[in-house]
Amino acid sequence: MNKNKSGGINVGTSSILVTFVLLCLVTFAALSFLSANSDYRLSQQTAKRTTEYYDANRFAELYMANIEGLLSKCYARSGSESDYMKEVPKLFADNDSITVNTDSSPVTLSYDVKVNDTQKLHVCLAVAYPAKGNDALFHIVSWRTQNVDIWATEEGSLLNDGDIRFMEFE
Repeated sequence: MNKNKSGGINVGTSSILVTFVLLCLVTFAALSFLSANSDYRLSQQTAKRTTEYYDANRFAELYMANIEGLLSKCYARSGSESDYMKEVPKLFADNDSITVNTDSSPVTLSYDVKVNDTQKLHVCLAVAYPAKGNDALFHIVSWRTQNVDIWATEEGSLLNDGDIRFMEFE
């Protein structure tokens, strides 16, 4: 008897192909899960930082409203611009959180609000004498976040906000 051999795909080849496809699907599922989990953690961190910033922003605006109230009372009591500018530092003499700089012209008020362990919100206001009764009592000079931590370089020297270092390529 002569047996004819068929030249098709064997049963073993199809099993290997199915196993390979299943292995690919499991690998892609695992990669998708890891990517989604990473995106979730990143969005949670972003939401936390955004909430911390806006909480600090709200407190900074409350400080600013209190400063405006004090300045308006001082403006109402003062008769001239020079009297007003002399009284402003006295208003905040007993306040440890507000720094008054009388060396600059105009007088500036600055304060910091903690955002988180690594950042603070720094606000600087320039005191103004209103020409009319409804003009602004101050102008915002700066409203920005600053790093609290001091970073160390590889050489061991410390970096702060004022240092700018450029990477040199050889």
